[in-house]
Amino acid sequence: HLREAAARAWPVIDSLYGSEAQQLAQRPYLIAPYDPDTTSPKPMLRGAIQVPWDKDVASLAMLLLTNVPIGRPDRALQNWLGGPVVPIVHPVQARAAVYVQLVTAPSQAARSCFLGVIGDCRNALALGDSPDPLQQWYPSAGERRALVFRSFVEYFGYSDHGARKPTLQLCGAGSDSACTELLRSLPPGALPRPLTYDARAALVQIALRLGGREAYHRLVATPGAPIADRLAGAAGVGIDSLVSLWRSEILAARPAPVTLPPWGPWAALGWTAVFAVCALRSSRWRAS
Repeated sequence: HLREAAARAWPVIDSLYGSEAQQLAQRPYLIAPYDPDTTSPKPMLRGAIQVPWDKDVASLAMLLLTNVPIGRPDRALQNWLGGPVVPIVHPVQARAAVYVQLVTAPSQAARSCFLGVIGDCRNALALGDSPDPLQQWYPSAGERRALVFRSFVEYFGYSDHGARKPTLQLCGAGSDSACTELLRSLPPGALPRPLTYDARAALVQIALRLGGREAYHRLVATPGAPIADRLAGAAGVGIDSLVSLWRSEILAARPAPVTLPPWGPWAALGWTAVFAVCALRSSRWRAS
């Protein structure tokens, strides 16, 4: 099974990392199979992935794809991305999730990106060079207040023995200066970016797809350069063209709306009536 799983996983790994995939010759997978039907202790091998010996091929291939032992990228790239560069194993679902983020994120940059403002797409993807990300990502008072109460109400209410609770109350009462003060007091890197890892990972994958076999090598070869320049260099196109293509692919992945068959509403009404009759017959509802 493992050999067949590796044969399935390798084309995906090779297409993502290109020439850098040769690292795996010096950084092999360590896999420790065990019998899931025994009470004997599992084999302990440092750095090894423990796998039931009867795991099916598809599951093994997924395991190989999500645990590629490639060298980690530099800190700047990893901090921007929010994790390692790994294959996206469910790309359609991942892009659909990013579509939902563009529509629902409490950020003007994300919503403007959805409407086609490429500069705001760059901002939503944290590719801008603004020294003030709070103003760049959440420029309106309503966004800042929503961010405080959506993500940090417990943190500000209980940290430092409740010292920030009065400021939190002022923020809730409509004081933008109080909301801004709270958000600026967050530790470095704690301010949520408008879009999640999935959005940035999709952008990286598109850049690597456009750039060919040497794209990943170019991406990691210049750790001191701005992330936008590195992505453009990896893709071989301008950053706005890359971001525009990313947006097009995200919009094309719009989740299909759930549609009911013609008889659906009538069936729902029928079940409602059944439950109502059952409730009326219950002794709990009978008059004594």
